Amino acid sequence: MDVPTPDAVETVEIDAPAAEVWHCRLDFTRLPEYNPDVAGVDRVGRGEGVGGHLGVGARYRFTLATGHGPHEVVLTVTAVEQDREVSAVMDGALRATETFRVTALGDRRCRAELALWLELPDGLSEDVAGGIIEGGRRQVRSELDRMRDVLSVPTVRT
Repeated sequence: MDVPTPDAVETVEIDAPAAEVWHCRLDFTRLPEYNPDVAGVDRVGRGEGVGGHLGVGARYRFTLATGHGPHEVVLTVTAVEQDREVSAVMDGALRATETFRVTALGDRRCRAELALWLELPDGLSEDVAGGIIEGGRRQVRSELDRMRDVLSVPTVRT
């Protein structure tokens, strides 16, 4: 079965261990640290397996501010690979799926990738659909840049 191409995919290098970056993404209560459009995150369901109570099945509820006003989102973790990947589905004004992958580039540096698939309603004009997709791409880029800023460990020069 072919996997559809993501509507948005961005990468960033972070001066932090891959396991630390992965765990930050796995714990969605930390989302407001690197996404200023998110507020009021509550974990409303426990996960299991890899990641424990934050793993597959964990559910979160939060408010997402967009250009069309704030709306409630329910996020459910759908797949977890230890220190490497976290996938989730989000139900709000739209339904979206994301996969976050992290690859170690050494002990204290990694590359993070965030891919986003949007489920757009039928009947949208190309301009409206394109605007929504572009907004998703900007959101993904912003989250990764802010995550890098939050998690990067300053290099000590001697």
